[in-house]
Amino acid sequence: MSSYKATGITKSFAGVGVLRGIDFEVKPGTIHGLFGHNGAGKSTLLKILAGAQPQDDGELAVDGEPVTLASPREALAKGIGCVYQELRLIPNLTVAENLFLGREVTLHGLKRTAEMNTYCKTLLSGYVLHIDVTRKVKDLSHPEKQLLEVIANLESKARYLFLDEPTTALDGNQSAELLAHVRRIALERNIGVVLVSHKLDEVLTICDEATVLSGGGVVYHAAGEDVSKKAIVEAIVGDAHSKHATSRREARAAGEIFLKVQGLTGRRLKGADVEARRGEVLGLYGLVGSGRTRFLRTLYGLEPVVSGTVEIAGKPYTPSNPKLAIKNGIAFLTEERKQDGFIPLMSSLQNVVLSTLTRYRNKGLVDLNAARASASKTLASIGTRGRLDAPTRSLSGGNQQKVLLGRIIEQNADLILLDEPTKGVDIGAKSDIYDIIGRLADEGRCIVIVSSEEEELIEICDRIAIFQHGYCTTAPRPVEEWSLGKLREAAWAPAA
Repeated sequence: MSSYKATGITKSFAGVGVLRGIDFEVKPGTIHGLFGHNGAGKSTLLKILAGAQPQDDGELAVDGEPVTLASPREALAKGIGCVYQELRLIPNLTVAENLFLGREVTLHGLKRTAEMNTYCKTLLSGYVLHIDVTRKVKDLSHPEKQLLEVIANLESKARYLFLDEPTTALDGNQSAELLAHVRRIALERNIGVVLVSHKLDEVLTICDEATVLSGGGVVYHAAGEDVSKKAIVEAIVGDAHSKHATSRREARAAGEIFLKVQGLTGRRLKGADVEARRGEVLGLYGLVGSGRTRFLRTLYGLEPVVSGTVEIAGKPYTPSNPKLAIKNGIAFLTEERKQDGFIPLMSSLQNVVLSTLTRYRNKGLVDLNAARASASKTLASIGTRGRLDAPTRSLSGGNQQKVLLGRIIEQNADLILLDEPTKGVDIGAKSDIYDIIGRLADEGRCIVIVSSEEEELIEICDRIAIFQHGYCTTAPRPVEEWSLGKLREAAWAPAA
């Protein structure tokens, strides 16, 4: 029987097992839901199946024939395509130009634009997608962009298609529309589709099979009428109930309310009510796409506010840009340090003082010696190792993260927003970062931290609040009231 099958797939990073003997199969004309909690191994498995990453051990086979995939291009040549959460369409090109990217129709070196436009119009009509093929992709709706990338993969003769969180950025009607398209395409064109998603209610309406990963292994699989939402949630949450996490410190005495947010909405943020106090670490927990990162970015002015109010130390504050946030004593640590955290070719000393250069300015000139001395003192105080006068990219991940925390310390901020502060660091650096966060809270600063690691939040936070589907509307609860299992249950519970 035709299928794309993975057998005994294993993968480790730095000696830590991420996938442990995974068996997985997708059949033509069916939709297979792949579920699991943050860090369960879904993304790693998806990358292996799509040729973006090699497995350590195990076998891939297409229609019974073993295959070795060295790249996504090679996978596509074997009929395997993948649409990631971050779309790869080029915004300033037209719909037709994106569909023909890399295989343009030309004559004597000139593009035959009219011919490509005509072909694309007919092509999209066949998928019941009626959009102007001369429009730039940036002007399309998100569902249109998602479906366009799906069609681009199918046009490349994909017979097996992987969709990574395709509805995260969509509202209910948009999600239903996209999933209906996917279902119809799978059936009409005999395409095997794998859907990776946290939105169980939406995805289960179209799934023929379901698999749940936990701890790098398959803990649940069912097909047809045997697929059960209750069983899926129990499989996801059950592993956490067998684990225990305890806080390693005594509870802090929190001060007065410092941050008060009511009804905050923005880009994919549907409504957040959050209060945080001086001298406490408030944890924000939720599934990927739940709105927790959007909340931090909106407070820092990186994403627009649509409605709602924010008060800092009892005074109204309207986020608009990072410069204003810094002026109001707000510091932000991004989740992606290499992308938008530090400037790679600048030294650690230079990166630390980027947001505080005006402090060292005298008559229009920056006193570089004073700036370097302050940065050096700050980095030494938090145990940063390595050549601090060399490009920051030369440091280890843990020391790069300390450079960014050094910038926050240098800024002397009162409200500190931390997005996945220990992502990609080793155990030793993680412990150091916990100590730095604790020290900042003990100094009376208000700290709000987003983390996908339940153990981390329970270890370092005083209270934890839950984000779901863009909302955070229930009051934070003391960390003593949470367990790993209760956190997962809250994150996966049906939206109120």
